[in-house]
Amino acid sequence: MKLIDIIGYLLNPDKMDELYTIEKSKTDSETWLIYMKGALDIDSEIKIFAIEETDDELIYKKDGVVFIQLFPIEYAVDLIESDLNLKGSGYSNSEIAKRLLEHRIKDA
Repeated sequence: MKLIDIIGYLLNPDKMDELYTIEKSKTDSETWLIYMKGALDIDSEIKIFAIEETDDELIYKKDGVVFIQLFPIEYAVDLIESDLNLKGSGYSNSEIAKRLLEHRIKDA
């Protein structure tokens, strides 16, 4: 799964349980974090981790694989809805994914 693939879930938080099921995640975490495998890149694979597993580390290693935190899911939803004003603005999922990634690289 890539960043563009989860934009639909971030635009519609009511569908988050479906995302957690796809990612085979438990739904009892305090916070869920979006990580990118290997690098902050639009084509990087996405993995969702519980904050309890990663301790909110920006760089998390699991089974020899490096993951870099993009954002907590709730923060990504807030960025889309409020801070970056992307929801309902006519941007495609691809454009929203690029804007989120750009925000993380330049501003976060």
